[in-house]
Amino acid sequence: MRDTAGRLNRTWLAIIGLLALLLGAAGILLATGAAATITDSLDPGFSAAQPADPALPESFGDVVAADIAPIVLTIVAVLTGILALLWLLAQIPRRHQARTFRLHAEDGAAGYTLCEPKVFSEAVESHVQRLPGVTGADALLRGSAGACDLALNVRVDDRADVQDLLHRIHSDVAGDLETALETPLRKLAVLVTVGNRQRNDTTAVL
Repeated sequence: MRDTAGRLNRTWLAIIGLLALLLGAAGILLATGAAATITDSLDPGFSAAQPADPALPESFGDVVAADIAPIVLTIVAVLTGILALLWLLAQIPRRHQARTFRLHAEDGAAGYTLCEPKVFSEAVESHVQRLPGVTGADALLRGSAGACDLALNVRVDDRADVQDLLHRIHSDVAGDLETALETPLRKLAVLVTVGNRQRNDTTAVL
């Protein structure tokens, strides 16, 4: 019923992995001397660094020793901390519930009617809870009135006919909602939890 930051995590992990791969490859090339061979073949006038050569330019010491260096380091540290915090906050699961629906008039007149998605969610939950074998239901609507997604979390007892329940949900429950919205659902996701009222022991995603 909640969305997680899986796509964001995969993207950032792919970027970090690519950077680590490039740095590792560069380190191997420098350690084995292959980098000098490659640069010599590309630019014969290029001379590889020697062990006695300074690792940093002479002017770099002036930059580090300047009064602005602590400020720059502080800014970099703060930016890194903010990015890390934003990434951490993105891990919190979110419901992404739909905003207020705008339903157009049936007679084609100008204007529209505002309706909260909670009204439709409660109607769907009430409809599902009246089905045979259902002990509880939670509904969540996402998107807009013209492109709506329905996510259902249905709890049933262990004697319920799950196949018949799914058929009723797709034909009756979803059909009534589509009639009310006057548009087909873009997506219907159903999570069925089988068990008793005190303890759920089996979960199936359909």
